[in-house]
Amino acid sequence: MTAKQRKLLLLGVALLVFGAVKFGLIYWYLHNKPAAPAAQRLSCAIAGGAVCPLPGGGGLRFETAPAHGRPFVMRLDGVGTGAAPTADFTMPQMDMGFNRYTFVRDGAGWKATATLPMCVSGSRRWQVEVKLGGQAYLLPFDVR
Repeated sequence: MTAKQRKLLLLGVALLVFGAVKFGLIYWYLHNKPAAPAAQRLSCAIAGGAVCPLPGGGGLRFETAPAHGRPFVMRLDGVGTGAAPTADFTMPQMDMGFNRYTFVRDGAGWKATATLPMCVSGSRRWQVEVKLGGQAYLLPFDVR
């Protein structure tokens, strides 16, 4: 075996070892990463702009009534000043696409303007998962 062939063989073995180590690290990460905490389910009557108190403090409310195809406003008041909260809207047992909205600062609180798509089945049952800091809250609601 020539010196050039030994170098190529050594390079090939090094690449195989590198690939195996990389695969092992990715496998370990995917099987050992911490699970996201489950969203805490809220049960609030939000009709008429009522405030839904959050267990961690503060409150969530719909400033305008949620409706299909029309913008409505949600507010978060009395919550921390960390990263901007988000709201993910989903419909149980129905894929309605990606409906995530980020709250923006509005005075002492946070405000998000959202528009929900119309469901072809006619369902009016939605749920919103609000992520606030390390917490997540799930609130089911109906639209008009």
